[in-house]
Amino acid sequence: MKELQKACLEILIDFHAFCVKNNIKYSIDYGTLIGALRHKGFIPWDDDVDVVIPRPDFERFCKTYSSDDYKLIFYGNDPSALAAFARVVDCRKTHYESAARPWTKQESGVWIDVFPIDGVEESEAQYARRYSRLRKISDTVHKFRWQNHHIRKGEPLRVKFKALAAYFVGFGGRLPAAFVRRMVAIMKSVPYGSTRFVGQCSYLDDGPIQFPIEDFKDFVLIPFENHEFYAISGYDHHLRQLYGDYMQLPPEYERVPKQFSVKFYKKEY
Repeated sequence: MKELQKACLEILIDFHAFCVKNNIKYSIDYGTLIGALRHKGFIPWDDDVDVVIPRPDFERFCKTYSSDDYKLIFYGNDPSALAAFARVVDCRKTHYESAARPWTKQESGVWIDVFPIDGVEESEAQYARRYSRLRKISDTVHKFRWQNHHIRKGEPLRVKFKALAAYFVGFGGRLPAAFVRRMVAIMKSVPYGSTRFVGQCSYLDDGPIQFPIEDFKDFVLIPFENHEFYAISGYDHHLRQLYGDYMQLPPEYERVPKQFSVKFYKKEY
C-alpha cells in the first residue's frame, strides 16, 4: 500500500506542477481531500488519488498536458478508454492488470483520476432526470469493458465468451466509444458557470448532488504528505454534502482499499 501511495503521490506532484505552470485550476477531492484534512496525507487504506477540475480548465488540461514521465489517457485520445473522465498514468515504472474489465486496451499503470466538474440545473428534479440518463449510459458502457480484456491461454470459456461478445456486439469498440461521447455531450449540456450549481457527473457513485458553485470559486493550498496541493475553498461544506462528518473515522470493516479487483506491479526499468 505504501509503495502504491508513493507512486500516486509522484504523479500528483507532477500534475500539480503542470497545472500551476499553466494556470489550470484543480482541487484534490473525495478520499484524497479527506486524507489531507484528517491525516495530513493519505487515508491509511486509500489506494488512489482523486482530483477535480472545472470543465473549462479540464478541456484545456486535456489539450495541453505533457510530461516526461506520465501519460494522459482519456476518451479524447483513446477510443478504448471507456470512462467519461481522464487519468494521468505511470506506464514507465508500473503496470496494472484487471481481473476481467480493463478500462483501456492500451498498457496502463498506476494512475490518478481527473474528474471534470460541470454545470448542473437549478432544479433538483431536472438534474436528477439527467443524472439518471447518464447512469443508464454509464452502466451500459461498463458492460462493454469486457472488450478490453486481453484473453490469455487457459482462461475459462465464460471469460473468453464475454470478451468476444462485447467486442462483436460493440462493433469492435465503436459502439461503446459512441456511448462515452454521448455521455460527455450530456454532461456538458449545462455550461459551467451558467447556474448556481455544479456537479461531478462522470463517475456516478454519489447521486445527483448539487454543489454550490461558490464552493469552487477560490482554491487554497493545503498540506498533504509533506507537500501542498490545491483544494476548493469551500471544502468543508463540499465534503459534508458528500459524507456528513468526514472527520469521524469509518467503522473498521469499511477501512479497505477500493480497487480490490485491480493488481499493480512494479516494472524493471
